[in-house]
Amino acid sequence: DKIADLSQNISESQEAVQRKYEYLDKLTKDTQQLSSLKKDLEQKIIKIIAEDFSFYLVSDSDYLDNEDGILVDEVLQKMDTIMRKEFSKLASDYKLINDQIYSQSQEIKTIHGEIQSAKSKKDELVALEKKRESSIVALNAKKEDYKKQLDDIQKERDELRATLEKLKIIQVQEENQRLAEKNAAAKRDKAPQAAAVGDTGIKQIGSSYQNSNVKKYVGEKTIAPLDSFSVKRRFGDYVDPIYKIKIFNESVVLSSNTPDATVKSVLNGKVIFAKDTASMEKVVIIENGDDIHTIYAHLSKIAPTIEVGQKIKKGYIIGRVDNDLTFEVTQKNFHIDPLELIGAK
Repeated sequence: DKIADLSQNISESQEAVQRKYEYLDKLTKDTQQLSSLKKDLEQKIIKIIAEDFSFYLVSDSDYLDNEDGILVDEVLQKMDTIMRKEFSKLASDYKLINDQIYSQSQEIKTIHGEIQSAKSKKDELVALEKKRESSIVALNAKKEDYKKQLDDIQKERDELRATLEKLKIIQVQEENQRLAEKNAAAKRDKAPQAAAVGDTGIKQIGSSYQNSNVKKYVGEKTIAPLDSFSVKRRFGDYVDPIYKIKIFNESVVLSSNTPDATVKSVLNGKVIFAKDTASMEKVVIIENGDDIHTIYAHLSKIAPTIEVGQKIKKGYIIGRVDNDLTFEVTQKNFHIDPLELIGAK
């Protein structure tokens, strides 16, 4: 917007600046002529002052009190009167020219300032355009990085879902049946849904949004997998404020307040999965009681004592995390908000 305003301002002032340059050239020439006249006047004034002084000396001399002396005295007085009038006129003209020169000099100074201001605006426009170009480059890089993050999230979801399906933690058949029912219901209510999407302008991304089956946790609260943490990404709907993309988070991301933090099992259970993965680094999945499974992803290390099939107690150290731990909880074929399980806000 600022670039558009400046461009219009510069465009409108181009003709005015050109006229100012022409007027400036005229003023400069006029001032030069006035300066020349001023010098001529100064010479004339100096000459009159000198002659007047001479006449003063002559008139002050002692003349013989005769006819010639009286005649000379009359002539000198007349000449003195004429020179005084000429001097007065010259002085008046000199003052007028001097005032004109001063006035034109001030005008020239003002015009120079206006032209410089126009040049500064043009320089500002050029700087803004360069800034805009670099900003676009930076924003495009951020956009690509953001897209990669979304792709990575989707890749993680797909990989984890495939793992959960392979381990029979989530039943594919039940999911497909539920999805078919949901799609059928959407078709029956197609018009209202289209209006809702049009109103919000929010797009959905990833199969995880459509396929997530959620239930509320109603059991006893347990310990957290990290001793000290903050919640970086919450469970449930997330709408990006910039791109208006809607994602459903089936997990939470807990950011450890200390580096290389230990990760603990939040419940008693049996290790059913513990290995490195393609997109989620090291992952440990524990089968707990009451058909609950807890998933710990993005581990930097898996504890050397952890083995598949091993039974562990609540609070047992299963590994370490550099910064962020992805923590997910399922019960039967449902996803549970992990923060409800550990009683965190």
